[in-house]
Amino acid sequence: MMGRLESSQDQFFYNFCLDDVVPADHLVRRIDAVLDLSWLHGELEPYYSHTGRPSIDPELMMRMLIIGYVFASRSERQLCSEVQVNLAYRWFCRLNIEEDVPNHSVFSRARHERFHEADTFRHVFEAVVGTCIGEGLVGGKSFSVDASFIKADVNPVRRVPGDVQIDWPDHEEATRAVTEYLEGLDQDAPEIPRNIAI
Repeated sequence: MMGRLESSQDQFFYNFCLDDVVPADHLVRRIDAVLDLSWLHGELEPYYSHTGRPSIDPELMMRMLIIGYVFASRSERQLCSEVQVNLAYRWFCRLNIEEDVPNHSVFSRARHERFHEADTFRHVFEAVVGTCIGEGLVGGKSFSVDASFIKADVNPVRRVPGDVQIDWPDHEEATRAVTEYLEGLDQDAPEIPRNIAI
């Protein structure tokens, strides 16, 4: 007998755990296992006021940027949208199913304005990406994409077979990769409205 989808989505209570739906072999689990951001709040505390409305948690911003870097999201608008709908990304960002993802313009403004003078946020992001590279989870030289506008490098001398171990770059290469990623986000970022509080 042919089954029929019953699309009743008006249930009032759900018994739902994000940890149960993220596959055990998903890359976000591997990154989360080696990622220690316990030092982050102490490092960035001088850039926050002790009064006023709470800001976006810098750990959430860092986790979202890692998602964008690892999964090649080159737009803050797209990044916020992806975190909104992807359960694995929500799990990695420590957001429950009902929590709001920051608006892309607030996210962009917080990243640009709060840490702009000392360039602290970029240095922190480089340290985190460096940890991921050191653990062999991500690389800083190249990544594979499909159907993109990135110029192809089809030089047979540079081609690496899929079964060959890749030597991930050192810290300087990681710094370059992070810089290029953040510059790409900056180029795509629209003009930030000045009336939005961060």
